[in-house]
Amino acid sequence: MCEAGVILETLHHAADDAGLRFPLSLGGKGSATVGGLVATNAGGTQVLRHGSMRALVLGLEAVLPDGSVFDALTPLKKDNRGFDLKQLLIGSEGTLGIVTAATLKLEPAVAARSVVWAGLESIAAARELLLHCQAAEGDALEGFEVMPDHCLANVLRFLPDARAPLTGPHAWHALIELDTGATDADGLAARAEAMLTGAFEAGLIEDAAIAQNEAQAEAFWQLREMIAPAERAAGPAVQHDVSVPLASVPDFVDEAVPAVEAAFPHTRAVAFGHLGDGNVHFHVIAPPGVGGPAWQEGEGKAISRFVHDLVAKWRGSISAEHGIGQLKRDELRRLGDPVALALMGKVKAALDPLGIMNPGKLL
Repeated sequence: MCEAGVILETLHHAADDAGLRFPLSLGGKGSATVGGLVATNAGGTQVLRHGSMRALVLGLEAVLPDGSVFDALTPLKKDNRGFDLKQLLIGSEGTLGIVTAATLKLEPAVAARSVVWAGLESIAAARELLLHCQAAEGDALEGFEVMPDHCLANVLRFLPDARAPLTGPHAWHALIELDTGATDADGLAARAEAMLTGAFEAGLIEDAAIAQNEAQAEAFWQLREMIAPAERAAGPAVQHDVSVPLASVPDFVDEAVPAVEAAFPHTRAVAFGHLGDGNVHFHVIAPPGVGGPAWQEGEGKAISRFVHDLVAKWRGSISAEHGIGQLKRDELRRLGDPVALALMGKVKAALDPLGIMNPGKLL
């Protein structure tokens, strides 16, 4: 159990000291708090195996709008006393109560990991590679990230000391991590090689490299984690955190990228992210020489509506892991299911009739 103000990175260190780990990580781990992670149902790079915060919160304490305290910190594997009220609070963005503490699910520490960088001809090939890796390694598959070559090239310009993991150009790249506990640690490297051999034989990858040590594994991951900072340094963009059904990700990306670039000439659409959980970070980069705030408030908003309409067409979500807040509130009203929105409004009115909890957010 920990209080809501605990910083995620501090939680990681505390778990590590106990020979355990909290299997959720994200770029803001040095400032993100447990309470904020719960309130936004945070995700990250390990959702493929461990799920988002909804799957990792075993118990919860929160102060409700009337001042009463909801105390459900005790982790019970079986509890059928009506509604699972803690799930109502997770992802509610502070509109129903203030999370004050949480009981979280910890996992055994990782004894060994194998990190792979693969070059691919298409995002469709990445989807087939994901299925291959899942069939070969099952729960050992900790992460599966994809990015187009544009993202890697941008990061390499941003980090002058960084090096491309592979020689030669590849339209798409996949970053794959396998993790095991102590009982399976000795055979992990051989399993990773066998997994890649099968992928080569099936024609799924063009080239691949396995990190030979922890420093190289971290260097691979740094290339992924620096995509957003490198993009910000290069110029203005509008960013979309969306999701579509897992099997539809390649087709969505292949349709959305050229559609956006055709509708908004001289922009550059880039899709990357957590292929294994359907979460696509869909960024649209402004035309060269365009000013930031004015473009974002003008054409940028039109682009976001266009992207969200495409997401709705594919029966996806306009917010995969970062919440609705204020920025997406009107879009949620425009595209959300009226029945679901009405139910959320009724829950809000029942628990917070005075509207004092985080007003103006989400609803």
